[in-house]
Formats: sequence, structure tokens, C-alpha cells
Amino acid sequence: MRARARALAAGAALAAALAAAPAAAQLGDLYGKAWVRVDAPADVESVSELPLVEVSGLAGARGLRGQDLVVAIDVSDSTVEPCGVDLDGDGEGGATDPSLRAWLERHPDASDALLARVAREDFDDSVLMAELAAARAIVNQADPRAFRVGIVAFSGAAWVAAPLGSSRDVLLAALDRLRADFVDALGRTDFAEALRVAGREAARAGADPGGPARARTVLLLSDGALAGGRPRAELEREALAASRELADRGARVLAFALGPQAEDQLDVYRGLAELTGGRFEQLARPSDAVARLRAVDFAEVAELAVENATTGAAARALRAFPDGSFDALVELAPGANRLRFTARARSGSTDVAERVVRYDAPAGLGPAEVAARQAKVLELVESLRRRTAETRLVSDMARRRPAQRRELDLRPERPGVSAPPAR
Repeated sequence: MRARARALAAGAALAAALAAAPAAAQLGDLYGKAWVRVDAPADVESVSELPLVEVSGLAGARGLRGQDLVVAIDVSDSTVEPCGVDLDGDGEGGATDPSLRAWLERHPDASDALLARVAREDFDDSVLMAELAAARAIVNQADPRAFRVGIVAFSGAAWVAAPLGSSRDVLLAALDRLRADFVDALGRTDFAEALRVAGREAARAGADPGGPARARTVLLLSDGALAGGRPRAELEREALAASRELADRGARVLAFALGPQAEDQLDVYRGLAELTGGRFEQLARPSDAVARLRAVDFAEVAELAVENATTGAAARALRAFPDGSFDALVELAPGANRLRFTARARSGSTDVAERVVRYDAPAGLGPAEVAARQAKVLELVESLRRRTAETRLVSDMARRRPAQRRELDLRPERPGVSAPPAR
């Protein structure tokens, strides 16, 4: 009964907050126009001496504009629990990094319970480490030409671990510090404080001079459960109010819940995303966060296809990254090959780009040249193997994920208005 009462109270608070949110924040920009840019091959027509060519580019919707992303990482007490998967590759019977364990044993604030935990189980496989690994994946893949990234850490309080717009090296160093210094931050969970600090950081950086407004996103990584020294209802109201303030500023929240939390505990966490027109997703296996965040779509692309139109074969190991960048490997037939790149936005609009690559296998090569060519082919084949394994993992995760109560894109349809036809 208590759980049900909490769920009903949370639902009422969420409904009231949604009613108060501005229409623009709920609807978002529904009608973004798709575009695709091919970076490699750079030339409209080119020649390849290998039967496999690597292609890459950028696709998106709503114009080519910058992205401001603040990653908010939960470092509260509950994140020291195991994530259920071997993250650091030392096997199921692996142990906590000895240097980390020795440091914790000397730390004056490390509790007996924490020390027992790291002695009993591999702390490198905890929910916190899954969060840090996922954040690292985002930092490594966000193109600095389009993305400004910052990091906020939170438990009962929140602070800026790396300012928005920091270099990749600074961001990665901040994540390393959180791995070492988390014990100083362990405590309860306050989403309101996390959103306030993240929102201030996103607003502080400002817009590009003379350019279009930058998209602002707060990406929350947490187990999704509120825990504080104050009444739960008060924490929920403050969290939803902070989310509404972000919506008023034109920012959205992508909320990822890592771990098998009970459904009623996630109502407010889900609401933080719904209020801003953002997305919520629960990852019952926290270790899935790394692969899942690689597939987060900041570019608003509904579908991306790369194919050899001459042979009719789809590209191999097509990977699409959070900033809209993509890469793939395309098999070539002898002679001219027309490669086609197609992006489709959620509005239904499409954009198509093409490249022509002529495959001419060289003749009369000497032994050294043949060996060099074979080495290049083997390198591409190994790259294809690795990428195929990665894309299969993401695909398997997509099939495993249970249906959300709402689709991940939570912008509702505009009443009485149909989407524009595809061009």
C-alpha cells in the first residue's frame, strides 16, 4: 500500500508539473529537416585499389548547430553496488584494483561497510564504474567541433567536475578523479540539486557569436532512486520543479536509470525527462550503459542507410554515433560503384548524397607491393570484425529492451497537424 501511495503521489505531482510546463518545451521542434554530409570519400568520384572502402560522414536534422551536453553522474551510496557484469575484464572472480583498495583502507572517510564491500566484491564492476565508463564513451565520441561537454557529479549535493567546453583530456581526467575520489562524495541522492547545477553550467557557456542557438542537453546517469534526509514528497516536488526550470530555458533531459529499480521508484526520474521533451530509459543491466549511450541520438536522425547502389549490397558494420557522425565499410565490385547515403529525420524528410568509387585492382605488382596491399586488406577485415561485434551488441540490446511506457522520443504529436510529407 505504501508503494502504491507513493506512486500515486508521484504521478499527481508529475501531472501537475506537465500541465505547468510551456507548450514549446513539451512539443519541441517536431519538423526538423534531414541532411547528410559525406566526409570520406571526400571526392565525388575516386579510385580504390582495395575491394573494401571505409566511408564516414555526418547526418542530422534541424540544421547543423552546436550541442551543449552536461553529463550528470550519480555518486551516491547506492552506486557502489555491483552492476552484475565484469566491466574491467578480470573475470567473474576478479577483485578490486589493489591500489584502489589500499588507498581506500587509508582514507579516513571510508566506512567499514565500504571497505567490506571492496574486499568482498570487485568494485571495478560497480554501478558507479558503469556510469563512468558510459560517460567516458560519450566524451571520446563527441566531436569537439560540434559538442561542448561538461561533467557534474552529485549525491546529496552537486558540483561541476569539469566545466562545459573543457577539452577531452580535461574531461577524461575529471572522470579519473571521480573514480579515485568518490568516497568523499558518497551520500544521499538529490536530483533537484543535480539539475540546478547542470542547468547553470549549460547556461553559463553562452551561445556561439552570430551562430544559431545551441541545443542544450543534460544527460543523467543514476540508479534512478531518490534518497534524502528529507520527506520523499518534498524531494520529488523539488526535482520536478528543477526539471521544469530546465524546460523553460529550452534544455532537455535524457535520463538513464542503471539497475533493476522497482517501477514506482522511477516515476519521478521518468518525469524529469518527460517535462523537458527528453527521453527516459531503464537499463536493468548497468553494464549495457556503455553500448547504449554510444547509440544515443542527439542529431535527431530516425534512420540512416549506406549502400552500394551498384551491387544492391548494404554497407557492413554501419555505426552511428551520438553527435550524428557515422562510419561503415562498403564492399566494392570491379569497375564503378555508386555509393548512396540516405538520412531520414523523425519528421519524415530525407536527404541523399552519393559518391562514385571505381575499384581497379592493380596489376604487375612486385612482392613488396603485394604484401603491402594484403596488409591493408587484412587491416580493413580486422576493423570490420571488431565493428561488426560492436554493432551486434547494440542490436542485441535493442531487442532485449522492454517496451517503455512511452516511446523514447517523448515529444507528443501536435494536435490537428500532420507531419510534412517526405521529399
